[in-house]
Amino acid sequence: MPDDGNRSRRRVFLGQLGVMALAASAPASVMTTVSRRRAPSPSPWDMSWVERMSAAPYKVVLDSQNLDDGAALDYAADIMNTFREVYNGPDTQTRVVVVMRRLGVPMALKDELWDRYAIGEDRKVNDPITKAPAKRNPWLRAAPNAPSYEVDSKLESLLPRGLTVLVCNRAAMNMAHSIAEKYKLDVEKVRDEVRKGLVPGALLMPNGIFAVVRAQNAGCAYLKY
Repeated sequence: MPDDGNRSRRRVFLGQLGVMALAASAPASVMTTVSRRRAPSPSPWDMSWVERMSAAPYKVVLDSQNLDDGAALDYAADIMNTFREVYNGPDTQTRVVVVMRRLGVPMALKDELWDRYAIGEDRKVNDPITKAPAKRNPWLRAAPNAPSYEVDSKLESLLPRGLTVLVCNRAAMNMAHSIAEKYKLDVEKVRDEVRKGLVPGALLMPNGIFAVVRAQNAGCAYLKY
Protein backbone atom coordinates (compact mmCIF):
# COMPACT_ATOMS: atom_id res chain seq x y z
CA MET A 1 0.00 0.00 0.00
CA PRO A 2 1.48 3.45 -1.01
CA ASP A 3 2.94 5.58 1.78
CA ASP A 4 0.60 8.49 2.66
CA GLY A 5 3.65 10.75 3.13
CA ASN A 6 4.94 10.02 -0.38
CA ARG A 7 1.48 10.60 -1.82
CA SER A 8 1.22 13.97 -0.04
CA ARG A 9 4.65 15.10 -1.26
CA ARG A 10 3.71 14.07 -4.82
CA ARG A 11 0.58 16.21 -4.66
CA VAL A 12 2.60 19.23 -3.47
CA PHE A 13 5.14 18.73 -6.26
CA LEU A 14 2.46 18.45 -8.94
CA GLY A 15 0.76 21.52 -7.54
CA GLN A 16 4.00 23.49 -7.78
CA LEU A 17 4.42 22.39 -11.41
CA GLY A 18 0.91 23.61 -12.12
CA VAL A 19 1.64 27.04 -10.65
CA MET A 20 4.85 27.32 -12.68
CA ALA A 21 3.03 26.34 -15.89
CA LEU A 22 0.29 28.86 -15.21
CA ALA A 23 2.85 31.63 -14.63
CA ALA A 24 4.65 30.75 -17.85
CA SER A 25 1.45 30.90 -19.88
CA ALA A 26 0.09 34.09 -18.31
CA PRO A 27 0.02 37.20 -20.52
CA ALA A 28 2.89 39.64 -20.00
CA SER A 29 0.43 42.33 -18.93
CA VAL A 30 -0.80 40.14 -16.10
CA MET A 31 2.73 39.42 -14.87
CA THR A 32 3.61 43.13 -15.12
CA THR A 33 0.60 43.99 -12.99
CA VAL A 34 1.65 41.42 -10.38
CA SER A 35 5.20 42.77 -10.38
CA ARG A 36 3.93 46.30 -9.87
CA ARG A 37 1.82 45.20 -6.95
CA ARG A 38 4.82 43.58 -5.34
CA ALA A 39 7.22 46.45 -6.09
CA PRO A 40 8.59 48.08 -2.94
CA SER A 41 7.14 51.43 -2.01
CA PRO A 42 9.31 54.53 -2.55
CA SER A 43 11.80 55.20 0.24
CA PRO A 44 10.89 58.01 2.66
CA TRP A 45 14.60 58.91 2.70
CA ASP A 46 16.27 60.99 -0.01
CA MET A 47 18.85 58.64 -1.53
CA SER A 48 19.61 60.72 -4.63
CA TRP A 49 23.12 61.39 -3.29
CA VAL A 50 24.13 57.76 -3.95
CA GLU A 51 24.03 58.27 -7.71
CA ARG A 52 26.28 61.32 -7.41
CA MET A 53 28.81 59.27 -5.48
CA SER A 54 28.75 56.39 -7.94
CA ALA A 55 29.41 58.71 -10.89
CA ALA A 56 32.55 60.32 -9.44
CA PRO A 57 36.01 58.73 -9.82
CA TYR A 58 37.30 60.02 -6.46
CA LYS A 59 35.13 59.86 -3.35
CA VAL A 60 35.41 59.56 0.40
CA VAL A 61 33.11 59.42 3.41
CA LEU A 62 34.15 61.19 6.62
CA ASP A 63 32.70 59.71 9.80
CA SER A 64 32.03 62.73 12.05
CA GLN A 65 30.97 61.48 15.47
CA ASN A 66 32.02 64.62 17.37
CA LEU A 67 32.24 68.34 16.74
CA ASP A 68 36.04 68.40 17.15
CA ASP A 69 36.17 72.07 16.11
CA GLY A 70 34.82 71.14 12.68
CA ALA A 71 37.73 68.87 11.78
CA ALA A 72 35.55 66.91 9.32
CA LEU A 73 34.90 70.06 7.31
CA ASP A 74 38.60 70.99 7.36
CA TYR A 75 39.39 67.56 5.90
CA ALA A 76 36.59 67.90 3.34
CA ALA A 77 37.93 71.22 2.07
CA ASP A 78 41.50 69.92 1.98
CA ILE A 79 40.50 66.80 0.05
CA MET A 80 38.52 68.78 -2.52
CA ASN A 81 41.28 71.36 -3.01
CA THR A 82 44.08 68.80 -3.23
CA PHE A 83 42.34 66.54 -5.75
CA ARG A 84 41.43 69.55 -7.88
CA GLU A 85 45.07 70.66 -7.81
CA VAL A 86 46.50 67.22 -8.61
CA TYR A 87 44.06 66.24 -11.36
CA ASN A 88 43.24 69.75 -12.61
CA GLY A 89 39.59 68.81 -12.90
CA PRO A 90 36.21 70.13 -11.72
CA ASP A 91 34.84 69.56 -8.23
CA THR A 92 32.38 67.03 -9.68
CA GLN A 93 35.28 64.58 -10.04
CA THR A 94 35.76 64.51 -6.28
CA ARG A 95 32.81 63.79 -4.00
CA VAL A 96 33.04 64.07 -0.23
CA VAL A 97 30.38 62.81 2.17
CA VAL A 98 30.33 63.94 5.79
CA VAL A 99 28.17 61.81 8.07
CA MET A 100 27.24 63.79 11.17
CA ARG A 101 26.19 61.37 13.87
CA ARG A 102 26.20 61.03 17.64
CA LEU A 103 27.68 64.27 19.05
CA GLY A 104 28.40 65.69 15.60
CA VAL A 105 24.74 66.46 14.75
CA PRO A 106 24.69 70.15 15.90
CA MET A 107 27.14 71.00 13.10
CA ALA A 108 24.23 70.50 10.66
CA LEU A 109 21.73 72.79 12.44
CA LYS A 110 20.75 76.33 11.47
CA ASP A 111 21.65 79.40 13.53
CA GLU A 112 18.10 79.74 14.85
CA LEU A 113 18.27 76.45 16.73
CA TRP A 114 21.71 77.25 18.11
CA ASP A 115 20.33 80.51 19.49
CA ARG A 116 16.93 79.26 20.65
CA TYR A 117 18.26 76.25 22.55
CA ALA A 118 21.68 77.54 23.67
CA ILE A 119 23.50 74.77 21.87
CA GLY A 120 26.83 76.56 22.16
CA GLU A 121 26.51 76.72 25.92
CA ASP A 122 25.32 73.12 26.14
CA ARG A 123 28.12 71.75 23.93
CA LYS A 124 30.79 74.15 25.22
CA VAL A 125 31.37 75.72 21.81
CA ASN A 126 32.50 79.34 21.77
CA ASP A 127 31.91 81.76 18.93
CA PRO A 128 35.32 82.71 17.43
CA ILE A 129 34.10 86.31 17.12
CA THR A 130 32.50 86.96 20.51
CA LYS A 131 34.54 84.36 22.44
CA ALA A 132 31.31 83.61 24.31
CA PRO A 133 29.13 80.49 24.00
CA ALA A 134 28.03 80.37 20.36
CA LYS A 135 24.51 81.51 19.56
CA ARG A 136 24.98 80.60 15.92
CA ASN A 137 26.41 77.62 14.07
CA PRO A 138 30.11 78.54 13.79
CA TRP A 139 30.62 75.97 11.00
CA LEU A 140 27.94 77.37 8.73
CA ARG A 141 29.80 80.48 7.54
CA ALA A 142 33.13 82.19 8.17
CA ALA A 143 33.57 85.35 10.22
CA PRO A 144 34.10 88.61 8.30
CA ASN A 145 37.66 88.98 7.01
CA ALA A 146 38.48 85.38 7.90
CA PRO A 147 41.45 83.81 6.06
CA SER A 148 40.65 81.86 2.90
CA TYR A 149 41.29 78.46 4.50
CA GLU A 150 38.56 79.18 7.06
CA VAL A 151 36.14 80.30 4.38
CA ASP A 152 36.86 77.13 2.38
CA SER A 153 35.97 74.85 5.29
CA LYS A 154 32.53 76.28 6.09
CA LEU A 155 29.30 74.59 5.01
CA GLU A 156 28.16 77.58 2.95
CA SER A 157 31.34 77.20 0.87
CA LEU A 158 31.46 73.40 0.70
CA LEU A 159 27.84 72.56 -0.09
CA PRO A 160 27.80 74.47 -3.42
CA ARG A 161 30.97 72.59 -4.39
CA GLY A 162 29.17 69.26 -4.00
CA LEU A 163 29.73 68.29 -0.37
CA THR A 164 27.11 65.79 0.79
CA VAL A 165 26.03 66.16 4.43
CA LEU A 166 24.18 63.20 5.92
CA VAL A 167 22.69 63.51 9.40
CA CYS A 168 21.83 60.63 11.74
CA ASN A 169 18.08 60.84 12.34
CA ARG A 170 18.34 58.71 15.46
CA ALA A 171 20.88 61.04 17.08
CA ALA A 172 18.99 64.14 15.92
CA MET A 173 15.73 62.92 17.43
CA ASN A 174 17.47 61.95 20.68
CA MET A 175 18.93 65.46 20.82
CA ALA A 176 15.47 66.93 20.24
CA HIS A 177 14.10 64.78 23.06
CA SER A 178 16.77 66.07 25.45
CA ILE A 179 16.02 69.67 24.45
CA ALA A 180 12.30 69.14 25.01
CA GLU A 181 12.91 67.72 28.48
CA LYS A 182 15.29 70.56 29.40
CA TYR A 183 12.89 73.32 28.30
CA LYS A 184 9.66 71.50 29.26
CA LEU A 185 8.43 71.45 25.64
CA ASP A 186 6.46 69.02 23.53
CA VAL A 187 8.86 66.38 22.21
CA GLU A 188 7.24 66.02 18.79
CA LYS A 189 7.19 69.78 18.30
CA VAL A 190 10.93 70.04 18.97
CA ARG A 191 11.63 67.03 16.76
CA ASP A 192 9.79 68.74 13.93
CA GLU A 193 11.85 71.89 14.54
CA VAL A 194 15.05 69.88 14.27
CA ARG A 195 13.91 68.17 11.05
CA LYS A 196 13.13 71.55 9.52
CA GLY A 197 16.17 73.20 11.09
CA LEU A 198 18.87 71.44 9.12
CA VAL A 199 21.17 73.64 7.04
CA PRO A 200 20.00 73.74 3.39
CA GLY A 201 21.28 70.68 1.56
CA ALA A 202 21.77 68.42 4.61
CA LEU A 203 19.86 65.13 4.44
CA LEU A 204 18.48 63.03 7.26
CA MET A 205 19.32 59.33 7.10
CA PRO A 206 17.72 56.58 9.24
CA ASN A 207 20.91 56.42 11.31
CA GLY A 208 24.58 57.29 10.96
CA ILE A 209 25.84 53.74 10.58
CA PHE A 210 23.50 53.20 7.62
CA ALA A 211 24.81 56.40 6.01
CA VAL A 212 28.46 55.40 6.46
CA VAL A 213 27.91 51.89 5.11
CA ARG A 214 25.79 53.08 2.18
CA ALA A 215 28.46 55.59 1.19
CA GLN A 216 31.05 52.81 1.23
CA ASN A 217 28.71 50.66 -0.89
CA ALA A 218 28.74 53.52 -3.41
CA GLY A 219 32.53 53.29 -3.59
CA CYS A 220 33.60 55.88 -1.01
CA ALA A 221 36.85 55.40 0.87
CA TYR A 222 36.30 55.57 4.64
CA LEU A 223 38.05 58.13 6.80
CA LYS A 224 37.70 58.48 10.56
CA TYR A 225 39.75 61.06 12.37
